Amino acid sequence: MYEECTLKGKGFDMSMNREADQFVGGSFAWFTGVVEDIVDTENLGRVKVRCFGYHTDDKAIIKTEDLPWATVMGPTTSAGVQGIGSNHRLLSGSWVVGFFRDGPSAQDPLIIGSIASQTEELPDKSLGFSGDYPARTGLDLPFQAWNKAHDTHIHVTPSGHVIELDDTTDQEIIQVTHMSGTYVRLHQDGTIELNSSNNTVNIVGNTTVTGTIRASDEITAKYTGEESVTLTGHTHLQTGGTSGDSDANVDTASPTAET
Repeated sequence: MYEECTLKGKGFDMSMNREADQFVGGSFAWFTGVVEDIVDTENLGRVKVRCFGYHTDDKAIIKTEDLPWATVMGPTTSAGVQGIGSNHRLLSGSWVVGFFRDGPSAQDPLIIGSIASQTEELPDKSLGFSGDYPARTGLDLPFQAWNKAHDTHIHVTPSGHVIELDDTTDQEIIQVTHMSGTYVRLHQDGTIELNSSNNTVNIVGNTTVTGTIRASDEITAKYTGEESVTLTGHTHLQTGGTSGDSDANVDTASPTAET
C-alpha cells in the first residue's frame, strides 16, 4: 500500500473507478486513524485524517496537507442544516474510526466517531499519526467521569470549561464551571449556588427578586445616576440630626451616649 501511495501521487489515484468502489454493490472499507488538521477554511466541518494501513507515517511521502478531507458525522440530536445544530469537537491528535464512501479507493473518508483510551507514551510529532494532542500521558476520559461514567455526563473543553450532568442517586446536580473556577451549581433539592472565583458578580439590566434576600456580610448600595432611588414599603433606622424625614419609622432624635 505504501508503494502504491508513492507511485500514484502520494495516495491519490483519481483515475480509480472500479466496481469495488461503487456505493451499491461495492466493497466496504473502514479505517482507524488520527486527526492531524481541524482547520477547514471552507467551514464545512471537515478534518484531515491519517489512516492506519492506508497512509504512511512519513510526512515526506504524504504531508498533512495532502491527506484527503474527511467529513465528520454528527449525532442525530444535531440537525446539521441551515446553521442549526452543533459543530464537532475533534482535536488535532484525536483518534477516530470511519469508512471510505468510495470504497478501496480511499479518497472520501467519513468519520463516525472518536476513540478515547489512554496515552502511555507521547508520539513523535515529527511523524504522522500525531497532532497537537496529547500533551501528557494518562487516561483520555475527563477525570470528573472516572469511576462514575455510568452516572455522569461530562463535557470538558480544551481551555478547561466543564459542563457536568450528574445523575448519581440522591446527589443529582447540574454544574457549569468556567476555566477560572467560577461555577453555577443546581443542587439536588433545587437550590442554585453561584460562586465567583474573583468574588464579583455583576448583574446588568432590570432585576426582580421574589422572596427574601439574606446576606452574611454587609450589603452596600451605590447609585451613580441623577435620578432618585425609591424603596417601596421599607423601614430603616437613621442617626438623629441628619435628616428631616418625618416618617414614623425614622428615628430623628439626637444621639445619646450611654454612661
